[in-house]
Amino acid sequence: MSTFCLTVDVWRQPAPDAPGAFETHEVPDARPEMTVLELLDRVNALREAGGLDPVAFDDGCREGVCGKCGVTVDGVAHGPERNAASCMQHLGAYRDGDRVRIEPLRAASLPVKQDLSVDKKALRRVAKAAKFPVAMKALANGGCISCGACISSCPNGSGQLFVGTMLKELPPLARTEDERRERSAKVLAAAEEEFGPCSLLGDCVEVCPAGLPVENLSAVARENLRARSGRRDAPAGD
Repeated sequence: MSTFCLTVDVWRQPAPDAPGAFETHEVPDARPEMTVLELLDRVNALREAGGLDPVAFDDGCREGVCGKCGVTVDGVAHGPERNAASCMQHLGAYRDGDRVRIEPLRAASLPVKQDLSVDKKALRRVAKAAKFPVAMKALANGGCISCGACISSCPNGSGQLFVGTMLKELPPLARTEDERRERSAKVLAAAEEEFGPCSLLGDCVEVCPAGLPVENLSAVARENLRARSGRRDAPAGD
């Protein structure tokens, strides 16, 4: 089994309000089939062998479906492989002697808790605006895993892919048109408070592990127009 040496620069930050910096580690036995999380496991094994504390990161299912594990690899949310979660990002593109930089997802609405772990409560607050169980069903129907990569990849910190996917799937779950309008209005207000405006660059769809379509972005504009025009003639499933 072929192995190679990687120099891994990992972001360390002990607490949300503490300053952070990169620490450098040599991993002499990286393998092409290793994932980014397995690389972090190896870094931590080497640190623990030396009596050092491990690097904190968000772990989860390691099957690309829970949305917990996101980190930024060489400046790209999740990593260089398109539409793959961090736990599914492999090291096949790296060669002996390469350098890898791993840091948290970067966005004002995703503050660092410790090291690579970030606070994603902003996503939950927007979901709660639509009644949390309903929002979770809508996101599940739309395929969104709430990983936050779309927010981190946007220059403006927009969550429009996340919000648009929710808004696209909420109408069939509403019992009445008034309920649809009320939920959508609350989601839009919460999203405006939590996230920045959409950049229209489409970076979010490049990194989304669920491969959500760029068309989902338009759901935000559509619901805003409905709210402003006061439309009541369309059925709840529109």
